[in-house]
Amino acid sequence: MNDMQGKAVAGPVLQPDVVLDMTQTPAAQGAMCALLTPAIKAKLRDMTGGQILEVCVDDPTAREDITSWCRLSGHELLAEIEEPHVLRLFVRKKLG
Repeated sequence: MNDMQGKAVAGPVLQPDVVLDMTQTPAAQGAMCALLTPAIKAKLRDMTGGQILEVCVDDPTAREDITSWCRLSGHELLAEIEEPHVLRLFVRKKLG
């Protein structure tokens, strides 16, 4: 898991049910904010409450976008893992 400051900390390994890889979307590079939230919403729409979505991005500003969006939407940001050139965020879909 993560201390929510971008540093991985010891904890259980998260097993996502679905992965959204925005690093391979050329249109998303540099325009992450406009594309990220709709893409996350679309993935979560097809998921069951409680399932985990892993979001992979190469834009470090996405951390604030996803954190704020989760707080406003009621979904839970479980962890962030920062790797070279990739930020992995784990979002649990809210129940109900």
